[in-house]
Amino acid sequence: MAKQKTENPAAHKAGDVKTILGITLKLFIISTVTALMLSGVNALTADKIAENERAEKAAAIAEIFPGDVESTLYEVELGGIEELYVVSKADTNIGYAAQVNPLGFGGEMTVMVGVNADGTLAGVKLISHSETPGLGNRVGEPEYLAQYIGKGAESLNGGIDVITGSTISSEAILDGVNSALAAYSTVFAGIGGSK
Repeated sequence: MAKQKTENPAAHKAGDVKTILGITLKLFIISTVTALMLSGVNALTADKIAENERAEKAAAIAEIFPGDVESTLYEVELGGIEELYVVSKADTNIGYAAQVNPLGFGGEMTVMVGVNADGTLAGVKLISHSETPGLGNRVGEPEYLAQYIGKGAESLNGGIDVITGSTISSEAILDGVNSALAAYSTVFAGIGGSK
């Protein structure tokens, strides 16, 4: 006759608890090591990332205001403006560049908007975005952004074409441009025309 094996339920539960605790401990250790490694990589690359972001902003300003210009960060708190740079040439303020971060379809966009000293747009440059390739990202194309050049606040409403299939992204760029233009009177009242 075959012996029948009897199971002890208490021993079975204790084994399950040990297994669960073992798995939990292993996951905790793996997660902790991974978090430490990621924070180490972040600490090593944070300066380089910040430097690259500054270089992207400087390149955007240089594209909007070509020539031998100098840009200086201007401390101002205005709605919709993340950073504002006064742009000068030969000790004369020729305009400003405002970094705005409107929300597009794919999330936050980083846009640099240049405004001339007379209040017209010098140019618009899309620095970064998460828009849909082939649709939303078309708002960053030079042909699309060129329609803003030379326009003032009064000529923007109804004077800007949106991209079909990319209405939200197009309107986000327009919102950012409007925020930058709204800062005109505040900025030039504070800095004047001379450096």
